[in-house]
Amino acid sequence: MYQKQLRFITTVLACTAMLATVACTAQANPGRIPGPAIVGLARADHVYLPDSIFTLRSAYPEGKIDYEVLELLFRRAVTAFSGQQPDDFWTQNFLPNERVGLMIDVQEPPVPPIMVEAIIRQLVSSGSKPENILIFACDERDVFAAGFSLDHDRPGVKAYGAASLGYRNGISRILIDMCDKIINVAMLRPDSQLGMTGAVYNHLACAPATVARQVTADPQQLASVAARPLINQKIVLHFLVALHPFYALPTEAQPEPRWEYAGLLLASDPVAVDSVGLDILTAKRTEEDIEPAEAPVARQYLEAAYNEYRLGQADLDNITVVTVGPETE
Repeated sequence: MYQKQLRFITTVLACTAMLATVACTAQANPGRIPGPAIVGLARADHVYLPDSIFTLRSAYPEGKIDYEVLELLFRRAVTAFSGQQPDDFWTQNFLPNERVGLMIDVQEPPVPPIMVEAIIRQLVSSGSKPENILIFACDERDVFAAGFSLDHDRPGVKAYGAASLGYRNGISRILIDMCDKIINVAMLRPDSQLGMTGAVYNHLACAPATVARQVTADPQQLASVAARPLINQKIVLHFLVALHPFYALPTEAQPEPRWEYAGLLLASDPVAVDSVGLDILTAKRTEEDIEPAEAPVARQYLEAAYNEYRLGQADLDNITVVTVGPETE
């Protein structure tokens, strides 16, 4: 069970801030086994507003997210990960003149725009200029379908599809030319081919579709995109959104196999945050008596990310999970 597999810490140690700040700028070293990792996990007792005339299902099919709860989760996840107050963390790690990209997960269901807005608000309040912030994913059609405007003439934050701007040496021009740092905003979800997708998979937004198809067909190569030095250097933070995740793929008998986990995970290590996410997913699948209880393909590509690509930490015994909020697992 999740609680037995991970070491929970309910108080934030003073040294965590130093460790997380160093980790925020770290990059994969192909010659060195990744060291211990920290994952911040913020939970809430709910994430959706109660049904009312203002939260009609016709307008909000999944329910309307309580923004105050989401912002609290966001701030708590930052503190759990870094040991710092959120404003201090963002000010120290993102300079006002830096161009910041938000690489969003646009698979169905996509990252909620309200989550992206919370990150943008924090960046702006910490000194970043809106015109220095951009949102992107692989295909601009998916970006638009996820609820983001593609109007590039308006001032402020803009959204792009990486494919429309092209690639250089197999890496998105957005990452090479338009961003100094990137925040990865991924969703926790099961996958029929890979077992699970999350932060590592979401790096495929930086690569051409041909490369994405190739590494998806051979999961042992999945981490190769994220491990490319320039990509790994620029993508410094990884959010894994687990507000209302699927724990299994929809079927005719069970079209909505989801649960309101009301969680948000944050790390500078994409392998570590995915390993914790996979453990959460596995625990729920075990609870629901779904076989197989584990997602072996996902575990294999995370182990390859650790052993072969030196991208991050996959050993749960070397991942410290700092939790804030209800511990119901």
